[in-house]
Amino acid sequence: MAEVHEIADGIFRIATFIPEANITFNQFLIADEKPLLFHTGQRLLFPLTLEAVRQVIDPSRLRYISWSHLEADESGALNEFLQIAPHAEAVHSELGVVVNVNDFAIRPAKTIGDGEVLDLGRHKLRFLITPQVPHCWDAILAFEETTGTLMASDLFTQLGEKTSMTSGDMVERTMASHKQLPTYIPVSQHTARVFDRLEALRPGVLACMHGPAFSGDAVQALRDLRTALFSEPDLELTTIGGAAEPTRKS
Repeated sequence: MAEVHEIADGIFRIATFIPEANITFNQFLIADEKPLLFHTGQRLLFPLTLEAVRQVIDPSRLRYISWSHLEADESGALNEFLQIAPHAEAVHSELGVVVNVNDFAIRPAKTIGDGEVLDLGRHKLRFLITPQVPHCWDAILAFEETTGTLMASDLFTQLGEKTSMTSGDMVERTMASHKQLPTYIPVSQHTARVFDRLEALRPGVLACMHGPAFSGDAVQALRDLRTALFSEPDLELTTIGGAAEPTRKS
């Protein structure tokens, strides 16, 4: 069963913990005149996600569906939601639409530009094109300006079952999870420039794909994550018992 918690005014976190994978998958519903769902979840989780959306709004009212990058947990159930919501549009960057979305979506997607704001009513969602951050060529992130909520996707991934919201340090737990997910976030000067942009937004809430949402000094959390990512020793993969395990380079 998916849990539903309001993490900011009109923004709801839908969370499903999968014990076998030891990870939570989160979607974020912005309830407004033109409701938007950020992340769809996998197709297998669609019945749970749909019922969770139904706790907040009539799913057929969805107007927009968006996500960061093409992965099953981000956009796997896109077509299922498009079928439920006849007026909904998928929303992504030109690259995402041309390379991915228009090939598999059941109807054409809406293209957004870098810095473009989608007016949902009370909420205004600004999109940022951020290739390879957190990962994947088509990656984008989004910032809800009214509540100061950053749709952070996989930036603060934490394994395990967590509370819905935290104001404590997330970076240590995030980096501990990264030890099990080598090469999860590519690090380069481009990554640093994206962090500059995110910090300049001065978010107060981080809506994370895996793990709890964060409320508090989100700018400092972003700075701390940047420092940790750039300070972390390189990892290499070794094979132990048929499974890839990260080890530190000597």
